[in-house]
Amino acid sequence: MEVLTPFHAAPERVHSRARAWLLLRGILTRVAILIGASALIFLGTAVIPGDFVTELLGQDYTPELAQRMRADLGLDRVLVERFVLWLSAFLTGDLGRSFTTRTGVWEVVEPRLENTLALAAVTFLWFPVAIAAGLGVFMTGRRTQHCFRLVAQIVICMPEFLIAYIFIYVFAVELRLLPAVSRISQGAPFLDQLRLLILPSACLGVGIVAYVGRMVLALLATEERKDYFEFARLKGFGRGETALRYALPAITPSILNLALTYCAYLLTGVLVIEVVFGFAGLGDLTVSSVVWRDIPVLQFCAMLITGIYMLLYSLSDLVSGRFIGRTTL
Repeated sequence: MEVLTPFHAAPERVHSRARAWLLLRGILTRVAILIGASALIFLGTAVIPGDFVTELLGQDYTPELAQRMRADLGLDRVLVERFVLWLSAFLTGDLGRSFTTRTGVWEVVEPRLENTLALAAVTFLWFPVAIAAGLGVFMTGRRTQHCFRLVAQIVICMPEFLIAYIFIYVFAVELRLLPAVSRISQGAPFLDQLRLLILPSACLGVGIVAYVGRMVLALLATEERKDYFEFARLKGFGRGETALRYALPAITPSILNLALTYCAYLLTGVLVIEVVFGFAGLGDLTVSSVVWRDIPVLQFCAMLITGIYMLLYSLSDLVSGRFIGRTTL
């Protein structure tokens, strides 16, 4: 049993303090980013052109009633005071009430968030397909690999809405296999709801297969040039077996980090796809909140999306630090 002397323990304590400091610095940095993002979101929603009080009152508009409503909503105060009050209420869980439905903001957002999470969960199933595609192409010849890289690059360059319109034309208009509009109704059978998710998730899945599959292929090509790969080949292992048994576990941390980073990018694609397919999710709600000037709902959706971005990037950094032996957040 090894006995630690003070000369052994001191470097360990210094290392622990450095890791704790890095962790604390990462947390404080992200808190500062969230506060800055909240200020930008509030400012962005405050400078939207037009007077939404006038639009809310409609035909009932009178100067006295408008002034009273502005006072009730706190719009007669200076911008900084309004931001402080809004942020304080947000941090205490008071999300306000929707201007259009007159109900709590969470009651409006919750069903839309559930739909978006369901779409994200189905879309996430494309990641194993992408890894299998990259591994499968790696086992083929150079010509097939070049073709895969070329096609993947073309798909990556295509915007999500264009892929969605192509899929709608092929699978909904020409083949009539899937619906062009994905309106999920509460209480519908599970299989019917799942069928509505196939086309939107496939539009996002094509990008996942192209991007992640291409990266897996590149990582495996890098591993192939390392000594252990050649050593395994000399021991009698085939190229595919070596890639599956040794190279794939070696690149798993990089793939996981890549998947988390791509999930953050994918969030933007999910919002676009929801609008194209008329999917009642968070993206569709955000767009309709802008159209109808439902400021409390719009502010919460923006903060929620920002928080999800921050969480995914933080998880990506944590995974990288854990596997490569350094602490970052």
